[in-house]
Amino acid sequence: MSPPGRRHRTPARLRLAVGVALLAVPLLVAVVGPALAGDAVPRGRPFDPGGAFGTDFVGRDVLRQVLLGGRSVVGVALAATALAYLVGVPLGLLAALTRRRWLDELVMRPLDLLLAVPSLILLILLAAAAPRGPATLVGIVAVIGLPEVARISRAAALPLAHGPAMEAMRLYRETWWRRAVGHVVTGSRRVLLADAGVRFIGALYLVATASFLGVGVAPDAADWAVMVDRNRAGLLLQPWSVLVPAALLVALAVGVNLVADRLLADRDAAAGEGAAGDAGFRSVAARVAGIRSRAAHRDAPGSRVPAARPPLDDGDAGLTVAAGTPTPPVDACPVRVVGLDAEVAGRRLLAGVSFTVAAGEVLALVGRSGSGKTTVGRALLGEAGPGVRLAGRVEVAGRPVSPAAPPPPGVVGYVPQQPSAALNPVRRVGAVLREVALRHTRPERRAPGTPAGDAAARATVTRRSAVRRAVADVLARVDLPADREFLRRFPHQLSGGQQQRLVVAHALLARARVLVADEPTTGQDSLTRRDVAHELRTLADAGMAVVLLSHDLHLVRAVADRLVVLDAGAVVEAGPAADVLAAPRDERTRRLLAAAPAAPRADAPAAAPALRVGDLVAAHRAGARRRTVLRGVTAAVAPGGCLAVVGRSGSGKTTLARCVAGLHPPRGGTVGLDGRPLAGTLDRRTRADLAAVQYVFQDARASFHPHRSVVEQVSRVAVRLRALPPIRARDAARRVLGEVGLAADVVARRPDRLSGGELQRAALARALLAEPRVVICDEITSGLDMVSRDRIVALVDRLRRAHGLALVVISHDRDVVARLADHVVVLDAGQVVEAGPASVLLTAARHPLARALLHPSETGAGPVSGPRP
Repeated sequence: MSPPGRRHRTPARLRLAVGVALLAVPLLVAVVGPALAGDAVPRGRPFDPGGAFGTDFVGRDVLRQVLLGGRSVVGVALAATALAYLVGVPLGLLAALTRRRWLDELVMRPLDLLLAVPSLILLILLAAAAPRGPATLVGIVAVIGLPEVARISRAAALPLAHGPAMEAMRLYRETWWRRAVGHVVTGSRRVLLADAGVRFIGALYLVATASFLGVGVAPDAADWAVMVDRNRAGLLLQPWSVLVPAALLVALAVGVNLVADRLLADRDAAAGEGAAGDAGFRSVAARVAGIRSRAAHRDAPGSRVPAARPPLDDGDAGLTVAAGTPTPPVDACPVRVVGLDAEVAGRRLLAGVSFTVAAGEVLALVGRSGSGKTTVGRALLGEAGPGVRLAGRVEVAGRPVSPAAPPPPGVVGYVPQQPSAALNPVRRVGAVLREVALRHTRPERRAPGTPAGDAAARATVTRRSAVRRAVADVLARVDLPADREFLRRFPHQLSGGQQQRLVVAHALLARARVLVADEPTTGQDSLTRRDVAHELRTLADAGMAVVLLSHDLHLVRAVADRLVVLDAGAVVEAGPAADVLAAPRDERTRRLLAAAPAAPRADAPAAAPALRVGDLVAAHRAGARRRTVLRGVTAAVAPGGCLAVVGRSGSGKTTLARCVAGLHPPRGGTVGLDGRPLAGTLDRRTRADLAAVQYVFQDARASFHPHRSVVEQVSRVAVRLRALPPIRARDAARRVLGEVGLAADVVARRPDRLSGGELQRAALARALLAEPRVVICDEITSGLDMVSRDRIVALVDRLRRAHGLALVVISHDRDVVARLADHVVVLDAGQVVEAGPASVLLTAARHPLARALLHPSETGAGPVSGPRP
């Protein structure tokens, strides 16, 4: 890895310069050429080598034909691409933005039928039915490209149209223009820009093909594509008649791709380290996985499966793969990091980080949010964030690793911190799992004397059954169902905890030699955290080197062999985990480990409830069927009180919170505010009702638009729900943001420039600016270090008391529940299995699940009494 500096930008600048030069030549010829061509000259002999480029197949001057021939092919391709985008992008956005399934089907199914017809056949059919001419050719090429443009637009817009940022805007009834254009179109523009370059090249090829077929232009017209086709017969006699127009077409194609790639890279680098976005996480997971690309209408752009592919050993016979069982490494498979530095835009992210990990060892990297843990983890994958420059030496399995030389697929598995960012939003859960399993099962060796056909048939059946077994086994290990209904879901239909376990399942199926686990227990209940700890320990005991990046000190105590503590990108303490946890030497380590378990709060005095939920029933759609996820849930919370909802991942906690907020329509029951019923959906609630019930999302970063300042986004709540003019709304936003501890210069930045704790406080401020009666906090401390978690909890408690808020807290963290809650409701499979005062349930719960979740010492599912020996 070379040191950071100017020379890192030289290859990119060189590629841009080459791209601009390649693009400029054909465009200049196409625009200026007709003015330079001059008058026609008498024809000479066919394929005469005399003159600058000789003559063509009918004796015309090749140079003059080249100067005249660019305008038609380039003009038609540009016009067709523009027309396809003018029609296809709105159709794709309409299908993505609608919440009515029938409208999505109405828009996309006819386009699917059009897409099913091969482009060449469609070109011939449309050409036969339309009059000849350039306008006809523009229309034909646009129609052929239209379905793919619509599909790409829909796939790029789907995660934005239904993600937390869009739902946050719906909570304060943001204008349609700001939601659809300001958020979805702006967020999709990089994908559409990249696709536009590819689509233009495709249009060029279609125009050339049409010219070969005589569609749109005369057979002897001055056209680069026609010249290549008609002069092929004289290639050996007069090669310039073919090579010059062909070279201009190739230069145009390559130049467009190089310039588009550089524009995308510049946008990413300008966004900084934290702005990689979902596509960035998926691209990391894709490269590590080595999983093949899918067609654009099936995959979201840039997304792949977060797993790694081990190299296959030709000597292995049969399908003996056990799901999740790592292949014992043939060598020690160490991880070695020496003097790793990282910087972005002049800001130091890492400073001289060094450590080693041997096979069978778990190394935990801990530290506050923003200390550099994820940057180290990505360096092990041969990746760096946008604009991040690395220096130092990273070795994995004895090979140097860098962004220019990543580890081979199969060496490193990756469990990312943000599971939703690594999961393909438009592919079903089962399809991805089966693909990962298929990539990591070994082909059966044919026994001597066995007919090839019989062996192939048996191998196909055996492989399929092995894949099914592998998927079922690994889903059982991560406590996910393996039934058809679950496998046919999309990632957005899973809870945050289920998404995290699904990503862990991908890594287990991949059987990598080194595993980088970035916050694998984020958003998980104590029982699942125990299972994840067991899996990590099992993988290490089987010979895998595990690098654990975590804020979860309970997990670190349970599994880590060695510990490295980072602060501001530097190693402040390192050593055996037992020693560091028992007797930390550095003051920063002591502060990080100092969080003490909270005692239950005193019961709040009885008061009339501000929020009451009665016999609530809710379901999720699974194709044509509905799956009930809440069954008769009843709960209440008074002003100034706090109701904690706990349960295992997937038990219905988030669905309950979303029903209260109006983000998910209930199928039965009531949600009441101050004794009056609330409408079931946001669209039917008044502005006053929207302001009264506010929701703070689990993933604060995903709930903000990445390209607008934090203060601008927060102020929109006051504009839309309190009817304040923009200047007064911005002043009010600054006051509330200051109340939660965010300075004016901090909130003037974009979200990618803020830490996770800062964004969580900004999300709380956004909710408070509406002057609500009820605030719902969905796992707002997950993924935060202990210091940041304690600050957020103290802030929420102070705000609840100061504003008299009725607080609903969804949490897997017993300490958070103990510090905030007056009343606790325990859910299991959508039903309330126990409810009561927090002081009772935290010390003397009756139901086995409540005891397992809230009395972790009884089951060993939570905090470990001491460090692991």
